[in-house]
Amino acid sequence: MNRTLKRRLIAGAIGLGVATPALACCDMGATVIAIQAMNMAVNASLSAMHSDLAMLLTNIGSAINSSGDKVAATIEANGNADRSLAVRQQLDNRLQNAADSFSVPDSVCADSASGGMYQVAAAAAGGGGSLRGGVTQANDSAISQAINTPAVDPTADSRRASAIHAKFCDSVDYSAYGGTKLCPAVSQMPGGDKRMDSLVDGAGANGKDPDLTFSPEQVDAARMYLQNSVDRSIGRDLGKGEAMTPKGIEYTGLRTQYEAILDASGFPQRQAIADHSANPATKDLLNDALQAPSAAAYYKATASKYAKQVGYVSYAELERFEVGRRYANTDYQADLQAMSGDNLVREQIRVANLNNWLLLEVKNAEQQQAIINGQILASLARSEYAPILQAKLSEVDQSLGRAH
Repeated sequence: MNRTLKRRLIAGAIGLGVATPALACCDMGATVIAIQAMNMAVNASLSAMHSDLAMLLTNIGSAINSSGDKVAATIEANGNADRSLAVRQQLDNRLQNAADSFSVPDSVCADSASGGMYQVAAAAAGGGGSLRGGVTQANDSAISQAINTPAVDPTADSRRASAIHAKFCDSVDYSAYGGTKLCPAVSQMPGGDKRMDSLVDGAGANGKDPDLTFSPEQVDAARMYLQNSVDRSIGRDLGKGEAMTPKGIEYTGLRTQYEAILDASGFPQRQAIADHSANPATKDLLNDALQAPSAAAYYKATASKYAKQVGYVSYAELERFEVGRRYANTDYQADLQAMSGDNLVREQIRVANLNNWLLLEVKNAEQQQAIINGQILASLARSEYAPILQAKLSEVDQSLGRAH
């Protein structure tokens, strides 16, 4: 562009010189000066234009670089934020996993009941032995005398049972001989001395809810049921002088054999009464268990009246509490929802162990029943073979000339 302009100016100047030779000589110097001036102006203009263009390009480059830096900074910031979030989430997950593995849930206190179950069971088993005659007094004096004194003859025993039954007169008895000393009024524990309810649900009004922890009055009714159903007299105990005679010795031996079978017959009933009697060994276990809200709610809804009164339960009720607070308790579902990880696994193990304990109880009960069944079989065998053997023995004696 610069060279083209110069060529046009020179051509113009030469043209002027050819057209006017006279002036060309005079004005050549001025023309050269003009051309130089124009060159300088053009150069200055081009230089300024180059400077402006360079500055513009520089500014554009700077703007592009600045924008790139901002984009890069934004990308880097987003990357850092993402990494920080990922690290934080991972940390939170680790903390939650640690909490699930090592934290103690609110329901853990209820687990201590199972830990002390053996001590409670042992106390109940010992209680069964203490319910034999002559060992533990009853709450009621007449019942205590009936179950803890030597056997009387059957007539006296039946009279005594009739007198005690006045405390347990039911509506049928009252309709027959009500108003007499044998049935002055319908009892609050009707039939308590003759109904099996007294062993499993506790004596009380007809249709009442079961009581798994018996009051002292309910224990007396159950013990009297045992007396009437198993320990009723078939013959009195001998006095010292009578027992030392030859016939007295034989009689005492027979009673000993009879009482051995009788003790087995009464064993399940004695154990049932002991299992349903308030057991102080359950107190600390129960207090720990009730710290769990779900267990406390279940206990409040189901506990026997006497258990709430004394602050502890029977072995039978503790077993039902351990099973029922998991199976028949809607609040326990909230406990399960809150469990995860190791805590949930532990709870599954505890439930499995509880089932094993209950199966062991069933096994023990079956073993006891097998013993009793064996004695029943032996009694039946004696009833069948004793007359046959006695008759055959008489034939042997006669063949030998012996007097029988």
